[in-house]
Amino acid sequence: MKLSLSTGSLYPYPLRAIFAIAQRAGFDGVELVIGPEAELRGGAYVRRLSKEYSLAVYSTHPPLVQYPGWRGSFRSVAPFLPRALKMTQDVGATTLVIHLPRSRDANVGVGREFVEGVVAARARLNGAGTRLALENRAYFTEHSNGLIFSAPAELRAFADAHDLAMTLDTAHIGTWGLELVEAYASFRERLVNVHLSDLCDVTARVEQQPRLHSYVKQHQLPGAGKLPLRELIRLLAQDGYAGPITLELSPTALSFWNPRAAERKLRESVEFVRQAVQ
Repeated sequence: MKLSLSTGSLYPYPLRAIFAIAQRAGFDGVELVIGPEAELRGGAYVRRLSKEYSLAVYSTHPPLVQYPGWRGSFRSVAPFLPRALKMTQDVGATTLVIHLPRSRDANVGVGREFVEGVVAARARLNGAGTRLALENRAYFTEHSNGLIFSAPAELRAFADAHDLAMTLDTAHIGTWGLELVEAYASFRERLVNVHLSDLCDVTARVEQQPRLHSYVKQHQLPGAGKLPLRELIRLLAQDGYAGPITLELSPTALSFWNPRAAERKLRESVEFVRQAVQ
């Protein structure tokens, strides 16, 4: 089973440092979160790192911060798909992860723009080898209710209608109170990437601060929370899942301010997955 590290897990680090840590921790490859360094240095630089550290670049992911040139991408990634796809192809990845738009109607406004943009991109890529992988969204506040494609079955129906791949984010599933293994059934046949992390209970005060959720509630170290990750990993192995399992972890969960601690925690996370497969 292929293990990948999201570079977003150590987003403050230079790419070279992330590749070096990923190699020492036992990963097979990375998911490149697009950021200023990757865009400034270009895909050729990322390819050199990939070769130097013997780590495949399995997938790419839109930026986690909205720096110049990416303003508005959190609302909808559709206008940025050509830019994201160029980076995906430049670094030699086969999959681009796509976040869902902040829209309540797929037929008008941002929702329609997203649908039309994704469908058009999929048509242009036909036969080119790059896959668009829809990622299930997280629940943050009551405003998350009613956003399009939030339910796994609804997201699967959209993927089926337009022959799109899917990315299963385990922590995101947990935020909706859904059973992880049951939700997996909606992804199984179209699954090309798994964002693996745990979900923790937090205090009421933190719960009321959605901007903190991705750092202290979601994207926690596997085994540190309440999700049945071992059961899911075993099921993936039994089903012959061939895509990467991508550890997409919070930098704070990794104690990113201490590189030695971050590397140790990543090594332990790799061991968690390896042991779950046995």
